[in-house]
Amino acid sequence: MSNLQLLSIDPDPIFRLGLKVACEQYPDLEIVADVVTGTEALEVLEARSTASLWAKKPVDLVILAVERLSLRSGLIQTLAVCGEFKNLYPNLPLLLLGGPLAPEQLGQLQAAGAKGYCPKDRDISQTIEAIRVVASGGTYWPTDTPANSQIELNSATVQTIENSPANPEENAESLTVETPVQKKILAYFCVSGLREIDAALASVKADLEQIQVADSTDLATILDGIVVRGRRRELLAARWIVSQLLEVPGKSEEVRGEKEESEGRRKTGEGRGESLWDNSQLQVTNSRGSGQSLVLANNWQGSLFDSVAAKLQFDMVNLTGVPLEIDILRSTKQRELMSSILRKLRELLEELRLGQVQQTQFSEKMPAILRDLWEATIVDFFGRYYTLQTGENLVVDSSQTSLKLLPESQGEIAANLWGGSGVEVVPVLLADETAVATEILNKIPMTVDLFAHLLFEIPLTVDNLSCVAGSPQAMQRAEALLENLVIQVASGVVQPLLNNFADIEEIKQTFYDGKLISTREIERFRNDLSWKYRWDSYFVEPKAIFESRFWLFVLADSGIKRISIYAPRNLELAQLSGWQLALTLVLETRDAIAPRVRAVISLLGTAVVYVLTQVIGRGIGLIGRGIIQGIGNSLQDTKFGKNG
Repeated sequence: MSNLQLLSIDPDPIFRLGLKVACEQYPDLEIVADVVTGTEALEVLEARSTASLWAKKPVDLVILAVERLSLRSGLIQTLAVCGEFKNLYPNLPLLLLGGPLAPEQLGQLQAAGAKGYCPKDRDISQTIEAIRVVASGGTYWPTDTPANSQIELNSATVQTIENSPANPEENAESLTVETPVQKKILAYFCVSGLREIDAALASVKADLEQIQVADSTDLATILDGIVVRGRRRELLAARWIVSQLLEVPGKSEEVRGEKEESEGRRKTGEGRGESLWDNSQLQVTNSRGSGQSLVLANNWQGSLFDSVAAKLQFDMVNLTGVPLEIDILRSTKQRELMSSILRKLRELLEELRLGQVQQTQFSEKMPAILRDLWEATIVDFFGRYYTLQTGENLVVDSSQTSLKLLPESQGEIAANLWGGSGVEVVPVLLADETAVATEILNKIPMTVDLFAHLLFEIPLTVDNLSCVAGSPQAMQRAEALLENLVIQVASGVVQPLLNNFADIEEIKQTFYDGKLISTREIERFRNDLSWKYRWDSYFVEPKAIFESRFWLFVLADSGIKRISIYAPRNLELAQLSGWQLALTLVLETRDAIAPRVRAVISLLGTAVVYVLTQVIGRGIGLIGRGIIQGIGNSLQDTKFGKNG
């Protein structure tokens, strides 16, 4: 019988030595290498594969010892490791050694590619048995584990997924074999209820749009609007309650709507990726278990995204008094755009989790992350191949618009359209990446804190208090930051549209609100935006930096509002120069002088009041009293004179 060659991966040197000594007692087992990290393991496997080209696999078994599977980060990393080994060496079996696990965790590990699992606290004879079984091509799952029946079901499920085409919907259907009967029944009724609620919501939204178009001064219309909005809130609350009864609330419709674009981004990420342990992109292909673990481990994140998505059903009226690019869009397009941003943000967070991006890298990578989110949203919202076509419907009205009056970019676009060639919209919009990043994306506040909170559950600081992930204070702050991020990215998507296609008729008819569709209104709106950026740059932003606060745009029942939150900005304050620095000095001077001036003015006012009331007033009173007494005396003298 030939020896079974083993590769041991464990950061604990004592356990590695003990396992090696134990295997030496058995002539059919040989540990050819024991390493600390996955990087070293890959190097050993690559070297052995090169040296033994005729061998089907470099070793007979990889033994991976894991200690932190009970933690979310440890489970995610282990699932990623299993997927990496399965991708690079599909015929190489993997045995896991670790602590006790829950049934769903065992199912996720098997779905990710592990062929066996043995707790570390078992007798060495059972560990040797597990090694022999898995190395010989079998599977080993402890019979006394409560998850045994679940694992057996998962075995058939994983085999079905591996042998089926890469169709997410088919895989999702095949996974129903591992769901208990009571959960199946509950899911059936919940999904049916969600469909009815969605249909009712669609009807209510249609009624509400009709009410908004109608006369707003009519009492009956106002009352109807109140009733319809109340019904919509009830339906949204009911939908949220029903979605909580499902393991993965509200995900199926979003997944079906984004799989095509997600697949393209995943392939792009695979081209860039190298290795998990090099802190770069890592893909766990066809691993349904890892995806479920990410969702189930982040229930508070699901509630956070669901809450923001529910607010998108409310009015999107801008109540801040500050113009936003999205104000030019009709309400349906606003909701569609922001929903697209939420979907792409979820995809981006999943890519960052699988890529093992470190928290310390966020400050450096955040501009690129926001640009990726912006680009993905543009492609998803407009369509990668959306082209402005000419023909019987001329896109630009040449009788009212002259090329000389258009900006340079719009002039080129109009020339192409009039010349008979169409213009692809997305490449033109993506060309404004630098301007959008400078004006909007790079100025979005606290994005590093938000992503660190979502990915690593780093506590958020709220009013000098550290709030853990999932707490009410952290949820409220994270929701405000997320809403502001969505609104700002949406403005960044619309800005290049206004810069390049502002007065193109097809764009106006498709995207713009009816009140802002004329050329005059569009130009007025663009001028307001231009003045806003100048005013913010010279006045609002320096003042906010000096006052240590950020302005956030948030979603409310009545529309978009603006709030301020405290945040230390000393580093930005030290970097101010020119007029911005002068403004802070003026504010500081005013703060230093104003109280004293007010005190002096108050003192002078008090003195003036005292003089007027106590001195002049009394003097006037004495004079008046003397006059009255004189008049009285003269009257008396006159009376006595007549009597005499």
